[in-house]
Amino acid sequence: MSDLDNEKKYSKKFKVTSYNVNRYSKISLSSIFYQMQEIAWEHAHSLGFGFDHLREDNLFWVLSRIWIRIERRADWQEELSISTKIRGSDGFFAYRDFEIIDSNNNVIVSAISSWLAIDIETKSIARLNKHKHFQQYEKTKMERECKKVKPPKSDGQLSFSPVLFNEIDVNQHFNSGKYIERIINSYSFDFHKKYQLKEIEINFVKEGQPDDYLAVKKEQIANNVHLCSVVRQNDLVELVKTELVWAER
Repeated sequence: MSDLDNEKKYSKKFKVTSYNVNRYSKISLSSIFYQMQEIAWEHAHSLGFGFDHLREDNLFWVLSRIWIRIERRADWQEELSISTKIRGSDGFFAYRDFEIIDSNNNVIVSAISSWLAIDIETKSIARLNKHKHFQQYEKTKMERECKKVKPPKSDGQLSFSPVLFNEIDVNQHFNSGKYIERIINSYSFDFHKKYQLKEIEINFVKEGQPDDYLAVKKEQIANNVHLCSVVRQNDLVELVKTELVWAER
């Protein structure tokens, strides 16, 4: 059953298509993320603070942190519903929750996230607590908030590759979902044959640029728990830090 407040949530239906699934005919992590990203844009636009609205104030939205928990991977051609809800602001962060629900009304994916409004020119963070759409912060029903992810420790040699054309978004930065794809693709076919992802926590730290070269850095910190980051070659800055929890298939 859904934990999101029916009066405050924004929902829509979608079908798991052939381009949404992985080699096992299950919805991919990046497709889950893109569905969340899209409904967040739609909901914000309907409330008057979407992409175009922020542009008028020389601002743009940045996803800062997200934690995703996967109870079950939907199958190809499944009919699903995705919902989102805003939980106000603490002044800087805007908090948003997500759920994906199957035809039996089971929550199969849940997520919590925090967003920032950034000035296009100065890159400073805009305050949100005075905005009429962002009331006082309220706790999530998912029993936790997004945390600061530790950077992985590794002495392994990093393999850098250039940013590709389709990895740049409309803000002329590296697309958030493409970081996820790079991390998932850094694991071998044999690894994915044995394990499936159950949880991922992501901190988006710095903006990737079109001329960057990037690599994925890894550390195993517990049984089936890994830390991963995406590292930029020219200054070795970690643009994204993630914690992944895997389970045997």
